Amino acid sequence: MKSYPITMSRRSYRGSNARERQKVNEFNRVATKIESYLNADLEAQQENCIQVYTSYLIASKIGESSELVHDIVFATDCGSNGITILKGDYERAMAPTPAEKPPGENAESL
Repeated sequence: MKSYPITMSRRSYRGSNARERQKVNEFNRVATKIESYLNADLEAQQENCIQVYTSYLIASKIGESSELVHDIVFATDCGSNGITILKGDYERAMAPTPAEKPPGENAESL
């Protein structure tokens, strides 16, 4: 699980192979788009929340290849289908909301 604000992994290449340099530049360009999308979406979310994004959803939202997006997301969080991001405090994000509490429990007993 990654924490907000998210930073995506980047690649570097210092060789003379133009094709390889182009692939690395494309990877980094899409990584920047993913990073911008996720941070903008999370900025609008409430504090102390956990969000899950699938690679396919991210690819469709930013208009990029789902295969490349999957490779970038996997390089960042090693999730097989996407990325999980925590915004705020983990304990508060995992605490049950009042609607989720079993009947008869009050706030003091938690």
